[in-house]
Amino acid sequence: MLTIQFGQCGNQLGHNLLSKVRDDLESSSTGIPYAANYEYAEITVERWFDGITKHGQHFARAILVDTEEKVVNRLCSDATASWIYKPSNIVCQSGGGSANNWAYGYIVNGQRLSSKVLNVTRQEIEKLDRFQGFLLLLSSAGGTGSGIGSRMVELLREEYETKPIVGTVVLPFTFGEVCTQNYNTILTLARFSDRADVSVLVENEQMHAMCTNLLRNPSTMLRDMNDIISENLLAVLQPTDNARHDVNFLVSRLAAHSSFRFATIRSTPHAPKSSLQYEPTHKWDVYVRHLKQTLRVSRSQMELTNVQLKAPSSVPSKTTVSHMYSPCVSNVLVTRGKSVEDNDAVSSDLRKRHLYPEWITLDSFTHLHQERRFFSRNKFLALISNNSEIHRPLDVYLDKAWNSYKCAAFLHQYKQFGLEDDDFLRAFARVENVVQEYKSLRSYQKN
Repeated sequence: MLTIQFGQCGNQLGHNLLSKVRDDLESSSTGIPYAANYEYAEITVERWFDGITKHGQHFARAILVDTEEKVVNRLCSDATASWIYKPSNIVCQSGGGSANNWAYGYIVNGQRLSSKVLNVTRQEIEKLDRFQGFLLLLSSAGGTGSGIGSRMVELLREEYETKPIVGTVVLPFTFGEVCTQNYNTILTLARFSDRADVSVLVENEQMHAMCTNLLRNPSTMLRDMNDIISENLLAVLQPTDNARHDVNFLVSRLAAHSSFRFATIRSTPHAPKSSLQYEPTHKWDVYVRHLKQTLRVSRSQMELTNVQLKAPSSVPSKTTVSHMYSPCVSNVLVTRGKSVEDNDAVSSDLRKRHLYPEWITLDSFTHLHQERRFFSRNKFLALISNNSEIHRPLDVYLDKAWNSYKCAAFLHQYKQFGLEDDDFLRAFARVENVVQEYKSLRSYQKN
């Protein structure tokens, strides 16, 4: 698998992700025999790293793309790290960024850097006996990640038609960041919706709320949010007991229907590191039930977020309210830790037919397990879900961007670099079609 990091957010997230991979490998509390752990480590190293320096540092199998050198230089300056980036895999120009402008990133900087990125990509892939696919990391708020990321997902799709592309798109805070973020987000989602095989959507507000509420961190920083995002991605991407588990397998399970190519990741349990050893460890079915609750149909995005901010409880709710659940195109549950004795029984809540529309005849649920502890946790679960509630964040940015467009707000900033009204209208239409497709999953059934 080849990871490509775009812009400040993508590069910071990618560095955090790879550091977490090393932390996972170096964990002294695995809970499995030496031979099994050795096999796990071999697969992990092959997936994320490529070769080793004379000082014993692994080279990351990653490409860094940015239009400012500051962040990249800082990430590459840690000489004490157990892994490093290859200098030849850094595609960076000192051009002052992309001005938080998708058009500048896509048209101007995309044209300047795309051939260099493709050349480095070819060199990396040619060295591989078996290429699993791409993992793209970017934010949709600014100009570099959104613009160059959108340009590259198009070019990668053209050149590697059959190779899976998984995008991780970090959505901005709905209020704040930059004034052009809503345009940038819609233009990015429109490109990724039919070029990437699966795009994992990450909501910054949700990550921040998890840090402040579940992890009780009142001074949450971007690094803390990236910790959760990285753990969620690794919970899904790290090796499992299923020998077929790779990017291509995940894509085939998550996005069998071409109209539905977005997903979210929910995970549990989360607790502050200082109190992790004192947290109660529940049975698997308690955690699975908690993850299922995040699939409830909510009256608002806040209501859905609040479910995720609650700690799992083994005490059944006394309320007799019958909840409705978001229809799911597909769900992949990954459990990590002490053995799941009866896989079918543990995951039965997520296999229930009422979670899936009647027209879906394929087996829409997949359960993967790994006996090895995850960051020394006895149990950790991640649910990557392709479900109708995905329309909610898309709707928010669509409405905000359209309201700005109707007033012609900031349009001149995009038109000066060659973007036209037709480009905006096509992007709006594409994202609106995606929203309507997800809204059409209306086979709600009460539990």
